[in-house]
Amino acid sequence: MITALKFLHAAAILSSAWLLMHTMSYLIEITPKKPGRLLLFGGCSLLCGMMIFIGDPINILITTPVFLIVVLFTCKGSFWKRVTIGLLFSSTIFSFNALRDNYIHAVLPRTFYQAEHGYTVSCLFILPFAIILYLCTRKLTPEKDYTLSDSMWRLLFLLTITPLGIVLNVVSLFQLSDQNINIQSHREYAVLLLIALLAFISILWCVTVLARQQDLERQSMFTEINRKYYEAMEQQHFEIRRLKHDLANHIQVLSSLPEDKRKSYAQELAGNTAFTQSFAYCGDPTVNAVLTVKRSILERCHICTKMDIEIPAQLPYHKTDLCALYANALDNAIDACMKLEETKREITLKSKAGRGILCLEISNPAPDAVTTSEKSSGSLLLFPTSKPDKTNHGFGLKSMQEIVKRYHGHMEIRTEDQVFDLFLYLPLTEYQ
Repeated sequence: MITALKFLHAAAILSSAWLLMHTMSYLIEITPKKPGRLLLFGGCSLLCGMMIFIGDPINILITTPVFLIVVLFTCKGSFWKRVTIGLLFSSTIFSFNALRDNYIHAVLPRTFYQAEHGYTVSCLFILPFAIILYLCTRKLTPEKDYTLSDSMWRLLFLLTITPLGIVLNVVSLFQLSDQNINIQSHREYAVLLLIALLAFISILWCVTVLARQQDLERQSMFTEINRKYYEAMEQQHFEIRRLKHDLANHIQVLSSLPEDKRKSYAQELAGNTAFTQSFAYCGDPTVNAVLTVKRSILERCHICTKMDIEIPAQLPYHKTDLCALYANALDNAIDACMKLEETKREITLKSKAGRGILCLEISNPAPDAVTTSEKSSGSLLLFPTSKPDKTNHGFGLKSMQEIVKRYHGHMEIRTEDQVFDLFLYLPLTEYQ
Protein backbone atom coordinates (compact mmCIF):
# COMPACT_ATOMS: atom_id res chain seq x y z
CA MET A 1 0.00 0.00 0.00
CA ILE A 2 2.74 2.45 0.99
CA THR A 3 4.80 1.56 -2.09
CA ALA A 4 1.83 2.17 -4.36
CA LEU A 5 1.15 5.52 -2.69
CA LYS A 6 4.78 6.57 -3.10
CA PHE A 7 4.61 5.68 -6.79
CA LEU A 8 1.39 7.68 -7.19
CA HIS A 9 2.99 10.53 -5.25
CA ALA A 10 6.01 10.66 -7.59
CA ALA A 11 3.80 10.33 -10.68
CA ALA A 12 1.52 13.14 -9.47
CA ILE A 13 4.46 15.48 -8.80
CA LEU A 14 6.13 14.82 -12.16
CA SER A 15 2.88 15.02 -14.12
CA SER A 16 1.96 18.26 -12.38
CA ALA A 17 5.40 19.69 -13.11
CA TRP A 18 5.05 18.80 -16.80
CA LEU A 19 1.61 20.43 -16.91
CA LEU A 20 2.89 23.51 -15.09
CA MET A 21 5.77 23.92 -17.51
CA HIS A 22 3.43 23.68 -20.51
CA THR A 23 1.03 26.10 -18.84
CA MET A 24 3.89 28.59 -18.55
CA SER A 25 4.74 28.09 -22.24
CA TYR A 26 1.39 29.68 -23.16
CA LEU A 27 2.43 32.92 -21.48
CA ILE A 28 6.20 33.04 -21.93
CA GLU A 29 8.65 31.55 -24.42
CA ILE A 30 10.76 28.74 -22.99
CA THR A 31 14.21 27.98 -24.32
CA PRO A 32 14.18 25.10 -26.85
CA LYS A 33 17.46 23.71 -25.51
CA LYS A 34 17.08 20.45 -23.61
CA PRO A 35 19.29 21.39 -20.61
CA GLY A 36 17.24 24.53 -20.07
CA ARG A 37 13.93 22.70 -20.36
CA LEU A 38 15.13 20.01 -17.97
CA LEU A 39 16.18 22.72 -15.51
CA LEU A 40 12.76 24.35 -15.71
CA PHE A 41 11.08 20.97 -15.33
CA GLY A 42 13.12 20.45 -12.17
CA GLY A 43 12.06 23.85 -10.88
CA CYS A 44 8.40 23.05 -11.56
CA SER A 45 8.80 19.69 -9.80
CA LEU A 46 10.26 21.51 -6.81
CA LEU A 47 7.23 23.81 -6.71
CA CYS A 48 4.65 21.03 -6.99
CA GLY A 49 6.28 18.84 -4.38
CA MET A 50 7.18 21.53 -1.84
CA MET A 51 5.47 21.35 1.55
CA ILE A 52 4.16 24.70 2.85
CA PHE A 53 3.22 24.46 6.52
CA ILE A 54 1.86 27.40 8.43
CA GLY A 55 4.46 28.34 11.00
CA ASP A 56 7.38 27.12 8.87
CA PRO A 57 8.27 29.81 6.26
CA ILE A 58 11.69 28.33 5.43
CA ASN A 59 10.51 26.29 2.42
CA ILE A 60 8.67 29.13 0.71
CA LEU A 61 11.45 31.66 1.38
CA ILE A 62 14.07 29.37 -0.17
CA THR A 63 12.06 27.92 -3.05
CA THR A 64 10.68 31.24 -4.39
CA PRO A 65 14.05 32.86 -5.29
CA VAL A 66 15.38 29.52 -6.58
CA PHE A 67 12.45 29.17 -8.98
CA LEU A 68 12.75 32.80 -10.10
CA ILE A 69 16.42 32.25 -10.94
CA VAL A 70 15.47 29.12 -12.93
CA VAL A 71 12.86 31.10 -14.89
CA LEU A 72 15.34 33.90 -15.60
CA PHE A 73 17.80 31.42 -17.10
CA THR A 74 15.36 29.20 -19.00
CA CYS A 75 12.73 31.60 -20.35
CA LYS A 76 12.88 34.42 -22.89
CA GLY A 77 11.51 37.94 -22.76
CA SER A 78 12.15 41.09 -20.80
CA PHE A 79 13.41 40.93 -17.22
CA TRP A 80 10.10 42.12 -15.77
CA LYS A 81 8.13 39.65 -17.83
CA ARG A 82 10.21 36.69 -16.65
CA VAL A 83 10.16 37.82 -13.01
CA THR A 84 6.41 38.47 -13.02
CA ILE A 85 5.51 35.17 -14.72
CA GLY A 86 7.84 33.24 -12.41
CA LEU A 87 6.44 34.93 -9.31
CA LEU A 88 2.84 34.43 -10.46
CA PHE A 89 3.20 30.69 -11.01
CA SER A 90 5.28 30.04 -7.90
CA SER A 91 2.88 32.03 -5.72
CA THR A 92 -0.15 30.28 -7.22
CA ILE A 93 1.28 26.84 -6.50
CA PHE A 94 2.46 27.85 -3.01
CA SER A 95 -1.00 29.18 -2.12
CA PHE A 96 -2.55 25.89 -3.15
CA ASN A 97 0.15 23.86 -1.37
CA ALA A 98 -0.42 25.82 1.85
CA LEU A 99 -4.13 25.05 1.70
CA ARG A 100 -3.43 21.44 0.81
CA ASP A 101 -0.81 20.72 3.47
CA ASN A 102 -2.61 22.45 6.34
CA TYR A 103 -6.31 21.87 5.69
CA ILE A 104 -6.84 19.01 3.23
CA HIS A 105 -6.70 16.30 5.93
CA ALA A 106 -9.55 18.05 7.73
CA VAL A 107 -11.92 17.04 4.91
CA LEU A 108 -10.47 13.57 4.25
CA PRO A 109 -11.64 10.44 6.11
CA ARG A 110 -9.35 9.63 9.03
CA THR A 111 -8.81 6.07 7.71
CA PHE A 112 -7.67 7.48 4.37
CA TYR A 113 -5.37 10.14 5.80
CA GLN A 114 -2.93 8.51 8.23
CA ALA A 115 0.18 10.02 9.76
CA GLU A 116 2.63 7.64 8.09
CA HIS A 117 1.53 8.54 4.58
CA GLY A 118 -0.57 11.67 5.07
CA TYR A 119 1.78 13.92 3.04
CA THR A 120 1.89 11.37 0.22
CA VAL A 121 -1.89 11.38 -0.03
CA SER A 122 -2.19 15.17 0.13
CA CYS A 123 0.37 15.61 -2.69
CA LEU A 124 -1.95 13.73 -5.04
CA PHE A 125 -4.27 16.76 -5.05
CA ILE A 126 -1.69 18.90 -6.90
CA LEU A 127 -2.39 16.94 -10.10
CA PRO A 128 -6.09 17.89 -10.54
CA PHE A 129 -5.22 21.50 -9.67
CA ALA A 130 -2.44 21.51 -12.30
CA ILE A 131 -4.83 20.01 -14.86
CA ILE A 132 -7.45 22.71 -14.21
CA LEU A 133 -4.82 25.46 -14.37
CA TYR A 134 -3.47 24.05 -17.64
CA LEU A 135 -6.89 23.72 -19.30
CA CYS A 136 -8.00 27.21 -18.27
CA THR A 137 -4.76 28.81 -19.45
CA ARG A 138 -4.88 26.95 -22.77
CA LYS A 139 -8.44 28.10 -23.36
CA LEU A 140 -7.71 31.73 -22.51
CA THR A 141 -4.17 31.84 -23.86
CA PRO A 142 -3.19 34.90 -25.94
CA GLU A 143 -1.39 34.72 -29.26
CA LYS A 144 2.16 33.40 -29.15
CA ASP A 145 3.56 36.73 -30.30
CA TYR A 146 1.81 38.85 -27.68
CA THR A 147 3.89 41.55 -26.02
CA LEU A 148 3.21 43.79 -23.05
CA SER A 149 5.33 46.81 -22.23
CA ASP A 150 7.75 46.74 -19.32
CA SER A 151 5.60 49.28 -17.50
CA MET A 152 2.65 46.88 -17.76
CA TRP A 153 4.73 43.98 -16.49
CA ARG A 154 5.96 46.12 -13.58
CA LEU A 155 2.34 46.92 -12.74
CA LEU A 156 1.44 43.22 -12.78
CA PHE A 157 4.50 42.55 -10.60
CA LEU A 158 3.29 45.07 -8.03
CA LEU A 159 -0.19 43.51 -8.09
CA THR A 160 1.41 40.14 -7.38
CA ILE A 161 3.31 41.42 -4.35
CA THR A 162 0.11 41.99 -2.31
CA PRO A 163 -1.29 38.42 -2.36
CA LEU A 164 2.25 37.06 -2.01
CA GLY A 165 2.62 39.15 1.14
CA ILE A 166 -0.61 37.61 2.43
CA VAL A 167 0.74 34.09 1.91
CA LEU A 168 4.08 34.93 3.54
CA ASN A 169 2.35 36.52 6.53
CA VAL A 170 -0.04 33.61 6.98
CA VAL A 171 2.79 31.08 6.82
CA SER A 172 4.83 33.10 9.34
CA LEU A 173 2.07 34.08 11.80
CA PHE A 174 1.56 30.68 13.38
CA GLN A 175 4.57 30.21 15.68
CA LEU A 176 6.28 26.85 16.04
CA SER A 177 6.17 27.24 19.80
CA ASP A 178 2.37 26.98 19.68
CA GLN A 179 2.46 23.27 18.90
CA ASN A 180 -0.48 22.51 21.15
CA ILE A 181 -2.77 24.75 19.09
CA ASN A 182 -4.75 23.04 16.34
CA ILE A 183 -4.18 24.86 13.06
CA GLN A 184 -7.57 23.77 11.77
CA SER A 185 -9.21 25.98 14.38
CA HIS A 186 -7.73 29.02 12.66
CA ARG A 187 -10.07 29.12 9.68
CA GLU A 188 -9.14 32.73 8.98
CA TYR A 189 -5.80 31.47 7.66
CA ALA A 190 -7.58 29.20 5.17
CA VAL A 191 -9.76 32.12 4.04
CA LEU A 192 -6.71 34.35 3.55
CA LEU A 193 -4.87 31.64 1.59
CA LEU A 194 -7.93 31.09 -0.59
CA ILE A 195 -8.19 34.83 -1.26
CA ALA A 196 -4.51 34.93 -2.21
CA LEU A 197 -4.93 31.93 -4.52
CA LEU A 198 -7.88 33.55 -6.30
CA ALA A 199 -5.91 36.80 -6.57
CA PHE A 200 -3.01 35.04 -8.28
CA ILE A 201 -5.35 33.28 -10.70
CA SER A 202 -7.08 36.60 -11.44
CA ILE A 203 -3.73 38.23 -12.26
CA LEU A 204 -2.91 35.36 -14.62
CA TRP A 205 -6.27 35.98 -16.26
CA CYS A 206 -5.43 39.69 -16.51
CA VAL A 207 -2.32 38.82 -18.54
CA THR A 208 -4.43 37.03 -21.15
CA VAL A 209 -7.04 39.81 -21.20
CA LEU A 210 -4.39 42.52 -21.67
CA ALA A 211 -2.71 40.49 -24.41
CA ARG A 212 -6.01 40.02 -26.28
CA GLN A 213 -6.83 43.71 -25.93
CA GLN A 214 -3.42 44.62 -27.31
CA ASP A 215 -4.00 42.30 -30.26
CA LEU A 216 -7.31 44.03 -31.00
CA GLU A 217 -5.63 47.44 -30.81
CA ARG A 218 -2.89 46.26 -33.13
CA GLN A 219 -5.41 44.97 -35.66
CA SER A 220 -7.28 48.28 -35.45
CA MET A 221 -4.04 50.17 -36.03
CA PHE A 222 -3.15 48.06 -39.07
CA THR A 223 -6.66 48.49 -40.45
CA GLU A 224 -6.42 52.26 -40.11
CA ILE A 225 -2.97 52.35 -41.71
CA ASN A 226 -4.20 50.18 -44.59
CA ARG A 227 -7.29 52.36 -45.03
CA LYS A 228 -5.22 55.53 -45.31
CA TYR A 229 -2.80 53.76 -47.65
CA TYR A 230 -5.66 52.64 -49.86
CA GLU A 231 -7.22 56.10 -49.93
CA ALA A 232 -3.90 57.64 -50.98
CA MET A 233 -3.48 54.95 -53.64
CA GLU A 234 -7.00 55.53 -54.94
CA GLN A 235 -6.34 59.25 -55.15
CA GLN A 236 -3.19 58.67 -57.20
CA HIS A 237 -5.02 56.26 -59.45
CA PHE A 238 -7.83 58.74 -59.89
CA GLU A 239 -5.35 61.40 -60.96
CA ILE A 240 -3.91 59.05 -63.56
CA ARG A 241 -7.37 58.23 -64.90
CA ARG A 242 -8.29 61.93 -64.90
CA LEU A 243 -5.20 62.78 -66.95
CA LYS A 244 -6.04 60.08 -69.45
CA HIS A 245 -9.60 61.34 -69.65
CA ASP A 246 -8.34 64.86 -70.30
CA LEU A 247 -6.23 63.73 -73.23
CA ALA A 248 -8.78 65.13 -75.67
CA ASN A 249 -8.52 68.52 -74.03
CA HIS A 250 -4.75 68.43 -74.28
CA ILE A 251 -5.00 67.68 -77.98
CA GLN A 252 -7.23 70.73 -78.44
CA VAL A 253 -4.72 72.86 -76.56
CA LEU A 254 -1.93 71.58 -78.78
CA SER A 255 -3.84 72.53 -81.92
CA SER A 256 -4.35 76.07 -80.66
CA LEU A 257 -0.78 76.71 -79.49
CA PRO A 258 1.76 78.49 -81.68
CA GLU A 259 4.50 76.37 -83.23
CA ASP A 260 7.24 77.47 -80.81
CA LYS A 261 5.23 76.41 -77.71
CA ARG A 262 3.61 73.32 -79.16
CA LYS A 263 6.80 71.24 -79.05
CA SER A 264 7.55 71.92 -75.39
CA TYR A 265 3.92 71.21 -74.42
CA ALA A 266 3.99 67.91 -76.31
CA GLN A 267 7.25 66.89 -74.62
CA GLU A 268 5.75 67.64 -71.22
CA LEU A 269 2.78 65.42 -71.97
CA ALA A 270 5.02 62.64 -73.27
CA GLY A 271 6.90 62.60 -69.98
CA ASN A 272 3.74 62.02 -67.99
CA THR A 273 3.51 58.30 -67.15
CA ALA A 274 -0.27 58.50 -67.06
CA PHE A 275 -0.30 58.59 -70.87
CA THR A 276 2.23 55.83 -71.37
CA GLN A 277 1.04 53.15 -68.93
CA SER A 278 -1.79 50.72 -69.13
CA PHE A 279 -3.47 49.91 -65.82
CA ALA A 280 -5.47 46.91 -67.02
CA TYR A 281 -3.18 44.34 -65.44
CA CYS A 282 -5.94 42.00 -64.31
CA GLY A 283 -9.63 41.72 -63.53
CA ASP A 284 -9.44 43.29 -60.08
CA PRO A 285 -9.60 47.13 -60.02
CA THR A 286 -7.81 47.46 -56.68
CA VAL A 287 -4.82 45.42 -57.84
CA ASN A 288 -4.81 47.43 -61.07
CA ALA A 289 -4.71 50.68 -59.11
CA VAL A 290 -1.82 49.55 -56.92
CA LEU A 291 0.24 48.18 -59.81
CA THR A 292 -0.37 51.27 -61.93
CA VAL A 293 0.80 53.66 -59.23
CA LYS A 294 3.76 51.50 -58.22
CA ARG A 295 4.79 50.98 -61.84
CA SER A 296 5.45 54.71 -62.21
CA ILE A 297 7.60 54.63 -59.05
CA LEU A 298 9.50 51.59 -60.32
CA GLU A 299 10.29 53.30 -63.59
CA ARG A 300 11.32 56.49 -61.86
CA CYS A 301 13.69 54.48 -59.65
CA HIS A 302 15.08 52.61 -62.69
CA ILE A 303 14.03 49.21 -61.35
CA CYS A 304 13.52 46.47 -63.90
CA THR A 305 10.15 44.87 -63.21
CA LYS A 306 8.73 41.57 -64.41
CA MET A 307 5.05 41.00 -63.73
CA ASP A 308 3.00 37.89 -64.31
CA ILE A 309 -0.59 38.57 -63.19
CA GLU A 310 -3.41 36.09 -63.74
CA ILE A 311 -6.44 37.37 -61.84
CA PRO A 312 -9.45 36.98 -64.15
CA ALA A 313 -12.12 38.59 -61.93
CA GLN A 314 -12.58 40.89 -58.97
CA LEU A 315 -11.24 39.38 -55.74
CA PRO A 316 -13.59 38.90 -52.76
CA TYR A 317 -11.34 40.54 -50.15
CA HIS A 318 -11.63 44.00 -48.64
CA LYS A 319 -10.06 46.67 -50.84
CA THR A 320 -7.83 48.04 -48.08
CA ASP A 321 -6.47 44.55 -47.39
CA LEU A 322 -5.66 43.92 -51.05
CA CYS A 323 -4.02 47.32 -51.31
CA ALA A 324 -1.90 46.65 -48.22
CA LEU A 325 -0.75 43.23 -49.45
CA TYR A 326 0.41 44.31 -52.90
CA ALA A 327 1.59 47.81 -51.98
CA ASN A 328 3.58 46.78 -48.91
CA ALA A 329 5.18 43.87 -50.77
CA LEU A 330 6.28 46.22 -53.56
CA ASP A 331 7.36 48.95 -51.14
CA ASN A 332 9.66 46.53 -49.30
CA ALA A 333 11.13 45.30 -52.60
CA ILE A 334 11.65 48.87 -53.84
CA ASP A 335 13.31 49.83 -50.56
CA ALA A 336 15.71 46.89 -50.91
CA CYS A 337 16.49 47.62 -54.57
CA MET A 338 17.30 51.26 -53.87
CA LYS A 339 20.36 50.12 -51.92
CA LEU A 340 21.81 48.52 -55.07
CA GLU A 341 23.32 49.84 -58.25
CA GLU A 342 20.84 50.56 -61.02
CA THR A 343 22.05 47.61 -63.10
CA LYS A 344 21.19 45.20 -60.24
CA ARG A 345 17.74 46.54 -59.42
CA GLU A 346 15.14 43.96 -60.36
CA ILE A 347 11.76 42.91 -58.99
CA THR A 348 9.72 39.91 -60.07
CA LEU A 349 6.05 39.82 -59.13
CA LYS A 350 3.78 36.86 -59.78
CA SER A 351 0.15 36.63 -58.74
CA LYS A 352 -2.54 34.14 -59.70
CA ALA A 353 -6.10 33.51 -58.60
CA GLY A 354 -7.66 30.14 -59.25
CA ARG A 355 -8.46 26.71 -57.84
CA GLY A 356 -9.72 28.28 -54.62
CA ILE A 357 -6.66 30.33 -53.68
CA LEU A 358 -4.96 33.65 -54.41
CA CYS A 359 -1.17 33.47 -54.61
CA LEU A 360 1.28 36.35 -54.48
CA GLU A 361 5.04 36.00 -54.85
CA ILE A 362 7.55 38.81 -55.07
CA SER A 363 11.33 38.53 -55.17
CA ASN A 364 14.22 40.97 -55.33
CA PRO A 365 18.01 40.75 -54.96
CA ALA A 366 19.38 40.90 -51.41
CA PRO A 367 23.17 40.52 -51.65
CA ASP A 368 23.81 41.16 -47.95
CA ALA A 369 21.13 38.78 -46.65
CA VAL A 370 21.87 35.53 -44.85
CA THR A 371 20.13 32.38 -46.06
CA THR A 372 17.00 31.94 -43.96
CA SER A 373 13.50 30.57 -44.16
CA GLU A 374 10.58 31.89 -42.13
CA LYS A 375 7.08 30.42 -42.32
CA SER A 376 4.05 31.64 -40.48
CA SER A 377 0.28 31.52 -40.42
CA GLY A 378 -0.08 32.97 -36.95
CA SER A 379 2.94 34.68 -35.48
CA LEU A 380 4.31 37.95 -36.73
CA LEU A 381 7.49 37.95 -38.72
CA LEU A 382 9.60 40.77 -37.35
CA PHE A 383 12.01 42.18 -39.92
CA PRO A 384 13.31 45.63 -38.91
CA THR A 385 12.90 48.50 -41.33
CA SER A 386 15.95 50.10 -42.87
CA LYS A 387 14.28 53.48 -43.16
CA PRO A 388 15.54 56.25 -40.87
CA ASP A 389 12.07 57.08 -39.58
CA LYS A 390 11.47 53.87 -37.64
CA THR A 391 8.47 55.33 -35.83
CA ASN A 392 6.37 55.66 -38.97
CA HIS A 393 7.83 52.75 -40.91
CA GLY A 394 8.38 49.04 -40.31
CA PHE A 395 4.72 47.99 -40.21
CA GLY A 396 4.65 46.59 -43.77
CA LEU A 397 5.37 42.94 -43.07
CA LYS A 398 3.45 43.04 -39.79
CA SER A 399 0.41 44.41 -41.56
CA MET A 400 0.68 41.78 -44.29
CA GLN A 401 1.00 38.99 -41.75
CA GLU A 402 -2.04 40.26 -39.83
CA ILE A 403 -4.09 40.21 -43.05
CA VAL A 404 -2.86 36.72 -44.00
CA LYS A 405 -3.74 35.46 -40.54
CA ARG A 406 -7.20 37.07 -40.63
CA TYR A 407 -8.02 35.36 -43.94
CA HIS A 408 -6.62 32.02 -42.70
CA GLY A 409 -3.82 32.07 -45.25
CA HIS A 410 -0.11 31.33 -45.14
CA MET A 411 2.96 33.49 -45.58
CA GLU A 412 6.55 32.42 -46.14
CA ILE A 413 9.73 34.46 -46.41
CA ARG A 414 12.94 32.98 -47.80
CA THR A 415 16.38 34.43 -48.39
CA GLU A 416 18.45 32.14 -50.56
CA ASP A 417 21.26 32.69 -53.07
CA GLN A 418 21.18 36.43 -52.29
CA VAL A 419 17.53 36.69 -53.33
CA PHE A 420 14.73 37.77 -50.99
CA ASP A 421 11.49 35.94 -51.78
CA LEU A 422 8.08 36.55 -50.21
CA PHE A 423 5.25 34.12 -50.94
CA LEU A 424 1.72 34.10 -49.57
CA TYR A 425 -1.64 32.61 -50.39
CA LEU A 426 -5.19 33.26 -49.24
CA PRO A 427 -8.22 30.98 -49.68
CA LEU A 428 -10.82 32.24 -52.13
CA THR A 429 -13.71 29.85 -51.57
CA GLU A 430 -14.51 31.01 -48.03
CA TYR A 431 -15.16 34.56 -49.15
CA GLN A 432 -16.96 34.15 -52.46
